[in-house]
Amino acid sequence: MALRLLTDRDRKKNIDDNELSLIAQLSSISKKFKSTKTESIKDINLEIYQGDFLSILGPSGCGKTSILKIMCGLLKPSSGKINWPTSNFQNSPENPANLSFVFQEPNLLPWINVYENIKLPLKVLGESGYKADEKIYDVINLVGLKGFENYYPRQLSGGMSMRVSIARALVTQPKVLLMDEPFSALDETRRYGLAQEILKIKKEKKLTVVYVTHSIYESVLLSNRIYVMQSNPGKIFEEFDFSNQNKSKDYRFTSQFIEQAKIVTNSLERSQLVK
Repeated sequence: MALRLLTDRDRKKNIDDNELSLIAQLSSISKKFKSTKTESIKDINLEIYQGDFLSILGPSGCGKTSILKIMCGLLKPSSGKINWPTSNFQNSPENPANLSFVFQEPNLLPWINVYENIKLPLKVLGESGYKADEKIYDVINLVGLKGFENYYPRQLSGGMSMRVSIARALVTQPKVLLMDEPFSALDETRRYGLAQEILKIKKEKKLTVVYVTHSIYESVLLSNRIYVMQSNPGKIFEEFDFSNQNKSKDYRFTSQFIEQAKIVTNSLERSQLVK
C-alpha cells in the first residue's frame, strides 16, 4: 500500500482499532513560554503506538523539539494532557513508556572515554558491576563501537560521536526512543548509514521511535507514520500513514519513494501557507 493521508475519522478509527498498542496520546497540548506573547505549539493531538517509527516533520521553530520535551517531562504544557495508559513511569525494562532521549548534539563529556560516557545513565540509576558491564558492551556492539571503548570524544568523528550518544540512550534498555534531529550535522553518506543502523536497532530491540526532523527524505525513508507541522503557532497540519508498506533496502532509489517524497513536500509547503 502506498502512502495514505489520514483524515480525523481515520485517526479516530486507528485509536479504536489499536487501543491495546497505544503507548501515549497527546490531547490538545499547547505551550506558551513566558518570553513570548503567542503560543509556541497549539492543540497538538497525536498518538504513539507500540512499534511505531513516528516522524514529526516541520521547519525550524515550529515546536517539534518542544513536543518531544513535553513527552518526556522536560517541559510542562500550558494546557492539554498526555495519557500514558499502560505506564506508571517507573524506570524499568518492563515499562512500555520507559524513555530515552537522543539530542541534536552528542553532548559527550570530553574528559571521559566512550565506555564511561555510555555508562553515565547507569551510574545515575545506581547500577554497577557485571550486569552494568553487560549492558554497556551490548550497546557498544549494537551501534558499531567495538574497539573504540577507550577513545575520547576529541578522537571521534561526528558520526562516531553520535553513535556514542545513541548507545548512551540505549543502555537503560528503553522501550521508547525520542530523537531530536540527531543526524542533522552529518554528511549525506553518514546520515544514511546511521539511519539504517537505527532501523536495525529498532527491529532488534523492539523499540518505538519518535523522530523529529526537517528532512522530508529522511522522514519518508524511515517512518511508518509522519505528522507534518505548520508554524506560528506550531500545529499538526496533516498525518500520513505507511504502515502497510514494505520498504525494501533500495526503497530510496525507487520511483515510489520519489513520488511519496513529492506528496509530503507538497504537504509541508501548503502547511506554511496556512495562517
